[in-house]
Amino acid sequence: MPVLERETLALRPVGQEKVGSDAFRVEYRRDIPDQVLYDDVVSYLGEYRFRLPKYSYNLKFKDGKLRDPNRHDSMEELSQRAIDLKRKEEKSFIREEAELRGFRSLNEQLRLAKIGSTIIWASPPGQKEEGYGNYGFVYFGKVEQDNFEEKNIKMTAMRVENPSIGQFNKVIQMFGDEKSDHIAAEEFLANPNVFAEDLNEGYAEAILGRVFNFKSNEKKQEEFNQIIKKMFPLIWDFIGSSRSLRGLYSLENYALELKKDYERSEREGRIEIADLKSAKTIRDIMGDYGHEPPKVAGSCGSTSNNKVKSSNVFNSYSSFNSLSESEWFTCPKCGYEANGPIGNKCPGCNLTKEDYAEESGEPVCD
Repeated sequence: MPVLERETLALRPVGQEKVGSDAFRVEYRRDIPDQVLYDDVVSYLGEYRFRLPKYSYNLKFKDGKLRDPNRHDSMEELSQRAIDLKRKEEKSFIREEAELRGFRSLNEQLRLAKIGSTIIWASPPGQKEEGYGNYGFVYFGKVEQDNFEEKNIKMTAMRVENPSIGQFNKVIQMFGDEKSDHIAAEEFLANPNVFAEDLNEGYAEAILGRVFNFKSNEKKQEEFNQIIKKMFPLIWDFIGSSRSLRGLYSLENYALELKKDYERSEREGRIEIADLKSAKTIRDIMGDYGHEPPKVAGSCGSTSNNKVKSSNVFNSYSSFNSLSESEWFTCPKCGYEANGPIGNKCPGCNLTKEDYAEESGEPVCD
């Protein structure tokens, strides 16, 4: 899944909570490229609403750091921002510290890696008592290109259900690290492996199949691809206009409806997925689909306010991911409390974002 950034992406008055769910925060800094937002939405739907067994994405290794290819931020920087945010919110950041050590270790190992080198990194879920979900990931990576200035890294996240620590140790040992005897999730996160051997993805799937009963599902992947293709204009409209919680709900519910229709069409021998309302904008579907979707727990948090935390290293530094109370805007001037999107102006006193920035001396973001 694409690498995303977990931090407070929009500046708010003190005391105002974030907009969105644990799994997906709908606020972004205005300098975030649209492609990042698109990848966010697609990966979010893939994990939470389609439960894809595999998801592939690309990273860059440049200037000695593993980086997001769209923004060029290093994963080490994103890890540190996540730690800083957790510290500010007075929450535990033990897992984030382990991930930071893991990225630093990867940076050192990738400096010497050649084309064909293989990355194996395990991410077990944390303790259920602390709010973690019941699935984890094994990341399979390949150094695909090395042009001296940067290396292209292809990553595949493989989802494993109800895993145990013992199973993760067994997998790492089968890949060639016989020293793996970790007793906690954080030990795996802090110790990724880069092997010189040119292992292929099929070999990795076979090992995971033996240990976790992992199975790739091309049929489910094709279903997802067809539905995302159908939703392409809606997702871009969400990015370009709405970016509201109700807009996100609409995308989720619409995707679930298309999923049901896709499965019906297969049973009935139909070729095309129904157009439903031939929707091209979020406003076209918000009336029918803008309600809160079914709650699910995932590796990046819950889509409800149940505090389910991240077990997905590469998707955990994202705007999906902070624990939120899903409250709306409270005006810092007149105290007006909104229960939905309000645009750029407070309905109570007409204070705009620009006015607030000028009066307070603090910058604001969309």
